Amino acid sequence: MSKEKISRREFVTRSTLLGAVGAIGGVAGTGSIVSSCSGSSESTGKYQPLQSDIPVYIPETGDKAIDGKNIRAGIIGCGNRGSGAIRNFLDAADGITVVAMADIFQDRLETLRGYLREKRNIEVSDSKIHYGFDAYKKVCEDPDVDLVIVTTPSIFHAIQARYGIEQGKHVFCEKAAGIDPVSCRAFSVAVKQAQAKGLCLQTGAQRHHQRAYVESYKRVREGMIGKIVSGVVKWNQGAMSYRKRRPEWTDMEYMLRDFFSWNWLCGDHVIDQLVHNIDVFTWFSHLKPVSVLGMGSQLQRRTGDIFDNFCLDIVYEGGVRVNAQARQIEGCDNDISETIIGTKGVWTSKDMSIVDNDGNLVWKYDYDAEKENYQQRDPYVLEHMDLINHIRSGKSLTLEAETLVTSSLTGAMGRESAYTGKEYRWDEFLVSDLSLMPEELHLGNVKDFATKYVPPKMGKLAPDMN
Repeated sequence: MSKEKISRREFVTRSTLLGAVGAIGGVAGTGSIVSSCSGSSESTGKYQPLQSDIPVYIPETGDKAIDGKNIRAGIIGCGNRGSGAIRNFLDAADGITVVAMADIFQDRLETLRGYLREKRNIEVSDSKIHYGFDAYKKVCEDPDVDLVIVTTPSIFHAIQARYGIEQGKHVFCEKAAGIDPVSCRAFSVAVKQAQAKGLCLQTGAQRHHQRAYVESYKRVREGMIGKIVSGVVKWNQGAMSYRKRRPEWTDMEYMLRDFFSWNWLCGDHVIDQLVHNIDVFTWFSHLKPVSVLGMGSQLQRRTGDIFDNFCLDIVYEGGVRVNAQARQIEGCDNDISETIIGTKGVWTSKDMSIVDNDGNLVWKYDYDAEKENYQQRDPYVLEHMDLINHIRSGKSLTLEAETLVTSSLTGAMGRESAYTGKEYRWDEFLVSDLSLMPEELHLGNVKDFATKYVPPKMGKLAPDMN
């Protein structure tokens, strides 16, 4: 296990502010792939399509990616999501393999390496195994790697994805794009670099490839619910699992192994989970936020410094308002869904349907037809299929990554608003120098750990009553 230290300055090369702001600021106005809907729905011609200069991109996915060049992947981050992403990647196509691996911890890497050897007949040589905070560079620089798969904690996504693009690699990067303005701007620069180089930068926003969502998106953009006026998005679930600290773990190792519990690593669950739901609204609406006012607290969580409940009031362009909720508390009613309200009707993900303003069912997704027509229905596999199709066709793929930058920055605004009780505005937050990256990365103990990493409390204590 590597014990080297690396400073934040060494780890993060900050993007040029002007270029990054231009990239993020253009999300609502530009797209990297101009594609019409593949196939028309029964609604075409009956409704007024919603106007936008963002292209309506519909992925073409069957049961396997198209045949073509062999694709050799390198994986950065070999924990649970990394192991899952590798399985999804290998299920998506023929003629693909894994040739390089990187992680902080040997046990996690060797577990995945053993799976590849025993279940997939893939042997990754010792010379392609790398450990440490800067091990990602060796994977990205490897001439045998065509595609870099980034599945590390979210704080590292932007710098690792950007480095992969700079080295001329295609990149698949898990959500979120970033957890603060600095990392979101860096990810946006990576998007622009991928476009300039004709590379693919795909993200783990798998709902973009879940067929029920894709078909719903088509209907909304075709105008079936009319002009979008508001929405409700929720990720309310029971308590998140956590790791008990082992005596032999240092402060840093403990946080890295339980990274979903620590704000600087995951950006809180308003980004780690709710970003999916926010991203659905961003994707369907083609709108950017103007401001966020939120609240939240830590009521029942047993580890870490993040909240376990949030409620956000997000105002988008044109005065469109979205209520966004996130909760990780046992013993409560759960709801993970999105509802988008228009002038003519309402779409909801709960049953993938549209009803008009009189309550009449206008459209409902046909799951039975999907089962009849497709064997592969896992959106986590379908997103890799779409990526491989683009790589083999020689086409750049970045539109979903652009959308996720907006969604991630929206989630970060919501977190900071909930932590402080203050309204945050997009134009100001976009250019903020807020970064959650520690000044130094190492695998040792952290000075003042017990007092440094505590959950915030918004507002002030009530005054004494006399």
